[in-house]
Amino acid sequence: MERKIDFLIEIDSLIKKLQQKGQSISYSNNLKNLAKAINDLGFRLLEQTRLGNKDNVYYMLLRCFHANKQEFPTELVEAFKPENEKYFKTLIFSFLAPILGREDKEAQKSQETEAETEGGEA
Repeated sequence: MERKIDFLIEIDSLIKKLQQKGQSISYSNNLKNLAKAINDLGFRLLEQTRLGNKDNVYYMLLRCFHANKQEFPTELVEAFKPENEKYFKTLIFSFLAPILGREDKEAQKSQETEAETEGGEA
């Protein structure tokens, strides 16, 4: 029982670390290309995660990090370990959630700001 509680605490901690890693990628100006690469594969990543295709998800994420000359996060490596199989989807979704769709929201905000600026000049 105590081992199970410790394991769940570790999983909770890993979820928070993955969310923070996703947010740091999403909000960092230095990692915009990485965030865009992950965003471009967003639907594929979500679908492969939903299906439990760990190999495909790992490969796609590894390719994004490698193409952008970034080190693959140890937090993500942890998500793919066999002992975390039961929580794989939750862990990956925790990482992807802060990244996916952010680019679209920023573009929409930028367009709204431009429209307001143009509307105010008339």
